[in-house]
Amino acid sequence: IDLLAEITQSPDIPYDHAVPLERVGLRTGLEAVLSLQRAPAEFASGVMAALHSDGAHYDVAAVNAFVLHALVRITQATDDAAREAAQRMALELFCAVLSGADPEGRYLVVSAIANQLRFPSTHTYLGSRMVLALFSKSDDVVCECIARVLVERILVNRPFPWGLLVTLIELLRNPFYAFWNHSFTRESPQIAEILTAVSTSIHPSDPPSTAA
Repeated sequence: IDLLAEITQSPDIPYDHAVPLERVGLRTGLEAVLSLQRAPAEFASGVMAALHSDGAHYDVAAVNAFVLHALVRITQATDDAAREAAQRMALELFCAVLSGADPEGRYLVVSAIANQLRFPSTHTYLGSRMVLALFSKSDDVVCECIARVLVERILVNRPFPWGLLVTLIELLRNPFYAFWNHSFTRESPQIAEILTAVSTSIHPSDPPSTAA
């Protein structure tokens, strides 16, 4: 993925994607975090409450805008150093948000990131890096949510989004992520069977071992 010229090209967004973010009052804080003007952990503590402001339902449009705006701001960084710094801040922020979220909120945030795993572009590249980094740095609860979101999208009929496919292959096949060592892969024979079938279908050589 790093060798593709398309990962330097940002997709067009034919609408003002930040409007839902402004509605819940998160745009300024998110931009401050990504520009190193605010601590990610301090800002993260209020994110899910803002996205759940009515107390009954999450504002799904705002959740999606939160993720998309983070990616957009990273791509707008003025140079490589600023871009890398913004990515580090985003990763720290999303780690904190996911670790403190309830199951529904966690699922919605991970789904919003997965929504960006599409055709080769800056957004797909950054979203893929984000998913893989979050998986490597998070506890089993967050890792299981990431696996669930990605696998659910592979269980539907082909074709699959390119970014989703390359991200899931990397997660399942790269020993660095130790996917098959996580306890959720062995919680039941049915889950183990589904994960093994998915892994084999997207990368048929060398079927994975489900041993601990």
